[in-house]
Amino acid sequence: MTSLLDILDVEPQGDDVFAGSSSGMIQHLFGGQLLGQSVVAAGRTVEGREINSLHGYFLHAGDGRRPVEYQVQRTRDGRSFSSRRVVGMQDGHQIWTADLSYHTGETGFERAEESPPSLPPEELPSFMEGMRATMGTDSEWDDFDIQWGGPWPPMGRAPEGLPPHNQFWFRFNKELPADPVINAAVLAYVSDLSFLTPVLLPHGAFMWSRGIRATSLDHAVWFHRPFSVDEWLLYDQYSPVISRGRGFAMGGISAADRGRVASTAQEGMIRSTT
Repeated sequence: MTSLLDILDVEPQGDDVFAGSSSGMIQHLFGGQLLGQSVVAAGRTVEGREINSLHGYFLHAGDGRRPVEYQVQRTRDGRSFSSRRVVGMQDGHQIWTADLSYHTGETGFERAEESPPSLPPEELPSFMEGMRATMGTDSEWDDFDIQWGGPWPPMGRAPEGLPPHNQFWFRFNKELPADPVINAAVLAYVSDLSFLTPVLLPHGAFMWSRGIRATSLDHAVWFHRPFSVDEWLLYDQYSPVISRGRGFAMGGISAADRGRVASTAQEGMIRSTT
């Protein structure tokens, strides 16, 4: 079985170029893999600063059975912030680009939104049971516990008229290296899971529903405060609008005892093929 840590452990190729492997489980490359591997590749070129934001664009569909080459550009190293640009290449074609920002961290005002209402994870159904039934047991998703707080089951079609809101708890269930880059990369990987689902729920569908084609166009993550992905984190997702074939979603990731630790946003192309 390919573990997520193996996938995220990009290999240096020299001159700020890194090679990222894929699990080979699915043909369509999961966007979270590009997010997580970019965090690691760029993070290997920064010292003494932690990531505070990531903004990426999915340019072309990638092949989940082939490796990705990441070219890192050192765009800025200032007194407090550093910036990196990452270009993801596959078979000589650019499929992904991302801009990442890093900050030294400073003291000042502190405030965070509290965790939104939710049942505790132990009272919710396991999303992984459905994933294993679909993809088998040999998957990097086996490295997670995911308890689903949204409409259940999250496959097929949903009742029409549901609110544009979805949430789930997650935690990494394997030993986590003492490396803040890997910790951030794991969160970035999960941040793409089911993100366009709240866009579709009012229309009686999930991302995986037959007759629905949902494709991510861009993705952003802001890292606000310390967290660890081996503790339970609640991912709350909401969609305020869908129009002209594009749906928009926003998310907040919270620790139960500290409130929000990260925020996310994504726009996706939504098409009905029926």
